[in-house]
Parts: sequence; structure tokens; C-alpha cells
Amino acid sequence: MKCRDVCAVVVTYNRKELVDNCIKGILSQEGESCDVIIIDNGSSDGTEEMLKAKYAYDSIKYFNMHENLGCAAGTSRGIKEAVETGYKYVWVMDDDVIPHTDTLSELLKAARELGDEWGILSSAAYWTDGSICESNRQKKTLFKFMKEDDYNKRLVKVCMVSLASMFIRAEAVKEVGLPISEYYIYTEDYEFCSRVGKKYSIYVVPSSKVTHAMKINRKANLVKDTPDRLYRYKHLYRNDVHCYRHLGIKGWLYLAVKFVYTFLMVLVKEKEHKIDKLKTLVEGYAEGVRFNPSIERIDASTV
Repeated sequence: MKCRDVCAVVVTYNRKELVDNCIKGILSQEGESCDVIIIDNGSSDGTEEMLKAKYAYDSIKYFNMHENLGCAAGTSRGIKEAVETGYKYVWVMDDDVIPHTDTLSELLKAARELGDEWGILSSAAYWTDGSICESNRQKKTLFKFMKEDDYNKRLVKVCMVSLASMFIRAEAVKEVGLPISEYYIYTEDYEFCSRVGKKYSIYVVPSSKVTHAMKINRKANLVKDTPDRLYRYKHLYRNDVHCYRHLGIKGWLYLAVKFVYTFLMVLVKEKEHKIDKLKTLVEGYAEGVRFNPSIERIDASTV
């Protein structure tokens, strides 16, 4: 399959229309091109049939996991496949992300400009109305997100970015290992960045833009979300504790502030499901203290 320096990795699950738009965007890049790895977490909506009918190209490789392993495991599997195949760069994105026609060329332009001192580059993610996608707003520091004015700059050094459009040097993966599969969903991107950031710089490239077609433009919000999605928040808080506890005093301070703020917001604003949501928060944090997943590493000598 390998014929280029870049391989895009897309994880999908029962969203064939969205992943179709994502792949169209990847294949419509101007000036640059890449191969594609699709990790399907066992979709049952005809995703496999659609992909094989519409995208029977040598540059696209499809893997059906036959069960929903979660975004974290799917992402880890896709990155591993790309790095072990020999690609220099891995371009990871959610299946509801639509790259603009110059997204990849702007990332590669920045990569050439920065040389070998970077580990991850991130595109600016916009929602469908043209505003910044809040769930993908990058972190400049542990407590500080990028502001609107930052998106007018050439490059912005940050510490954590999301998987909306994460451009990774394969060398960084070989050094720090893959995203943690056991996270299942949420925070796998931030935890991966925390490891990469110890060895390499991480930058946002605002001129590289994608559209993130989420249903609602907001971050994960325990207060506003519905009871059927509480299991997701248990993963979120468990993973947050595991991720940030490894950052020392600053990490524990961040966790404490987040816990108190979320607890109070649920206490004050939640009307019907207060107990269930508080229980999810407390249990997630408690599980995170005991959570010790393993980091899968790639044997660099074989790549």
C-alpha cells in the first residue's frame, strides 16, 4: 500500500455518511496527497459495503475490528499500522472531520519549516457555522486554552491537542509509544500529547483548517448531557485522573479544580438526575486513581 510519506488514519463506527465525507475531503487535497487507513469498530450500518464500493483504491486500506473497541483502541491500531508500514507522518482525524483542500499542504509546509524539533502538529477545527469547534480548542498550558486571536498566528506552541486533525511524526510514536487503547473513549489524545511533549514540541498550524461536523458545538458537559451517555463520562473522569496525575502537583491541582467545579455545577443546575451524575463523577475519579493501563510500544528496530 505504501507509496507516500503521509498516511491518514480515520476511526469510524456506524456513521457511514460522515466517514464518506471525511474520506472525500482527504482524497481532495490539493498540492499534496496521502494514503488512508480506515479502522471500522464493527459498524452495522453498511459502512464496509459503502467503503468497498466507493473507494476501491490501492491507497486505501480498510480494517474491520468486528466489535466496538472504542476510539482509543481504534486510533492506536491505526497509528501502529501506519508506523509499522513505514510512513513518515500519520494524520489522525475523527470520522466527522472534513479536511479543507489545503489542510495537508499547510501541515507539511509547517513541518518543513520546523525541521525535526516537533512531534505533533494540529489543525484549527471549525464547527459547521464557521466558529471554532469548542471540543477541539487546543491547550496552551494545563489551565489555558487557545483564544480567538491565537488562530490568526502562523504557529502556536501548545501542550495538548485533540484528534480532530492531529499530524504526528512517526519517530515520536517510536519513542513514546501508542495512545492507550484501554482508555476506550476520551482523553487518549491529551495523554498521548503529554508523553510526546516531554521530548518534542507541539504546535497548532492555524492556516491548516478542518470542519468538525459535530451535532452540537460544545465540550463534553456532564450537566447538559443525557443519562444514557453517563457511561462515557465515567471513562472521561477515570482517564482524566490517570492522565493528569502523572503531571505532578500541577496535574493534581487541575483534577481538584475540575472535580469541585463539576460537582458544584451538577449540584446547582441538574434537576432530574443529580444523584446519578454525582455518582458518575465520584466513581470515575476513584477508578482513575487505581487505573494503570499499559502503553503499547513499537519495536523501532523492525520498522
